[in-house]
Amino acid sequence: MASENEKRSRIAATNKPSLTDDVTLMLRSITEKRAATMTRMLDEAKARGLDDEFAIKAVHDYGVDNGQDFKESMTDPHDMKEFADKFTDNLEANVYEMETVKSTEDDFRVHFHYCPYVNRWLRMGKTTDEMANLCDICMKGDRAVAENFDDIDFDLGSTIAKGNPYCEVRYFKTRKTKE
Repeated sequence: MASENEKRSRIAATNKPSLTDDVTLMLRSITEKRAATMTRMLDEAKARGLDDEFAIKAVHDYGVDNGQDFKESMTDPHDMKEFADKFTDNLEANVYEMETVKSTEDDFRVHFHYCPYVNRWLRMGKTTDEMANLCDICMKGDRAVAENFDDIDFDLGSTIAKGNPYCEVRYFKTRKTKE
């Protein structure tokens, strides 16, 4: 069984950026500050005896807001190919070094080959369990994006924070039932 230091070293060795242009580096710096801010708030809440539920709700709501803006920017919010193109055709795609691995009429899969959040968490000394939990909280926002769409759902596969060499993100067509 690998020690905590070995696991953290493996994650650090895998989470290496290949894009290093000035704009991408600046955006990553901003993203890392956001990661540190959220992490410090959660650390302070824990020190005061609070759980993570407030953060999960806030990140979810943030994702719903982002998803609404994303949906409104689309010509056809039922078009998965347009969804995939809009998701990856921006500067943020460089920040996470996104690679589209599948884009069809009903399935969009993208791998994130770099995570600035993980980079910051490693520098903050977070354990692998803490990073996995923080990642789960952050990804509630991506999951919430799909809630704005009648026929798109979200699945998170393995992640860099959990030791995978990349994050597996999937949006796919589905028939949602209204509650």
